[in-house]
Amino acid sequence: MGFAKLSCRMAVAFLVMVASGAAAQQDPIVSTTLADGADAQAAAMSVQEYWTPERMASAQPMPIPAVVTTESASQMAAPVIIGEPVLIGGHPPGGGPFTPKVRTFKRSEPQASATPQALGTAPTNPLTGPYGPFQRWTMEGNYLSGWRGVHGKLFFTLGTGNFECSATVIGRSTIATAGHCVSDGAGTFISNALFCPSYYNGPGGVHPSRGCWAAVLANTTSAWHLGGDPDYDYACIVTATTGSLIANKIGNITGWAGRAFNWSSEQPVITFGYPAESPFPGNVIEQTASTEWYNWNPVAGGQVSKVIGSDLNGGASGGGWFLGWRAPGAEFPDTDGNTVTDPAGVGGPFLNGVNSHKRCLVNCSSPPTAGAGVFWQEMSSPPFLSTPAVDGDSEEIFATCLAHANNS
Repeated sequence: MGFAKLSCRMAVAFLVMVASGAAAQQDPIVSTTLADGADAQAAAMSVQEYWTPERMASAQPMPIPAVVTTESASQMAAPVIIGEPVLIGGHPPGGGPFTPKVRTFKRSEPQASATPQALGTAPTNPLTGPYGPFQRWTMEGNYLSGWRGVHGKLFFTLGTGNFECSATVIGRSTIATAGHCVSDGAGTFISNALFCPSYYNGPGGVHPSRGCWAAVLANTTSAWHLGGDPDYDYACIVTATTGSLIANKIGNITGWAGRAFNWSSEQPVITFGYPAESPFPGNVIEQTASTEWYNWNPVAGGQVSKVIGSDLNGGASGGGWFLGWRAPGAEFPDTDGNTVTDPAGVGGPFLNGVNSHKRCLVNCSSPPTAGAGVFWQEMSSPPFLSTPAVDGDSEEIFATCLAHANNS
């Protein structure tokens, strides 16, 4: 399936969803085997062999879906706060024993140093804007140092086309990404999935000391997979225990990020991704700093998505939103001239969202005018929650991957 046809198919799925109200759900979690079972090693090697440098170079950036905003289904929404905020620590590079450090906050106490920041007045209706403020800069230097190696590029086949997304290592053999990077939202899963951490601006892009890891399993929500509900557009992937260059589990080499959930959707965040559409080259990490600006509900019922300022585009899908990030580096350019959009730090890194969707008026083919166009300077993410009140919350999805034997 070509790039244009895939974009059209996604748009149709979203419009059907908005018109009907909610995704048909069975089991809240759906899974697909990519290279698992008795012949997992051989299958993983086959995936590695499939992704020649030529195929990687010709892979299309997965388009970031845009949801048409309507008066009836896509109004501003109140944030949904369920449960106490939690931070689960990650694991620095180098492997070794791991004991997760869990910190639970009372809603009445300060949530570390990431207190909400007021950035003007949010619109009363997302039909009218405005954009959320943000800053963006390129991650320069060595992509192997510190926590930087948890970011990477995800290659995969969907239909007859080859595509690329972004993803984050969150376990010894688990990565987190967007649901639309593992499924088209209309019942079709990806194949030939390969994750390359520390992908960088060099020959071929694959880091010569890291290589890539094939995916063996992918899980997402049925709300996304079967109905294209943007409020549930997250996924996890289990990777093989041996990479193309290194006979070890990916998390033992890169380390893995911690996770944050049940936090109010008013946090300052740093986000990451490999945008590959103009003006971005696709082989460097772009960072944005913004505050979760407001909430909106593209599909009535269930969870409510959160919105930040961001102009990252196709290829950045699935890149992580972080509540706290260590040593983010120098900023350039400062796109809004406002230092208040610099995120507060809580240590970390703690994953608290993924690059998911944009919204648009009437049609999604251009920057917005008074009556049409995509709000390209925004990005949404589903909330990251852990609560029995929501079927298919983010922690429920991630737990299914983290429980896989490859993470032991």
